[in-house]
Amino acid sequence: MPIKKPRYIRKETYPVDAVLPYLGDYRKEYDGDLIGMGSLRYITFKKNACKCVFCGIEGTFFAKETFNSNQKIISYHFNLYGIRSGREVMLTKDHIHPKSHGGLNDVGNLQTMCESCNTRKGNMSNEEFMGLRVTG
Repeated sequence: MPIKKPRYIRKETYPVDAVLPYLGDYRKEYDGDLIGMGSLRYITFKKNACKCVFCGIEGTFFAKETFNSNQKIISYHFNLYGIRSGREVMLTKDHIHPKSHGGLNDVGNLQTMCESCNTRKGNMSNEEFMGLRVTG
């Protein structure tokens, strides 16, 4: 079986409080790398205090990473991670009302979720997912 290469290459990590105040700004330099800080994903993290809205795992650090590709130009972005059972868990943005059901790509329709909750939720609405969690 071939070895799967990691999705990201990590350069540095930063505590949440070193990045959180700047989320939503246009750009900020971190150790020589200019990071665009205004994405909807970052604004969503700030709105939800860097915490998964379902399981409650809290983001404890931001990692400055780039995609693991063969591109010559390297640009960095931040990914938010929490720790569960000693393992890193990435936090993501999720659509409350899924885009596949007409939901908007707007900060009012976005929430922070860890990768495992987001994967389990799939394209369900929050109500459908909560019903599954209560009965399942």
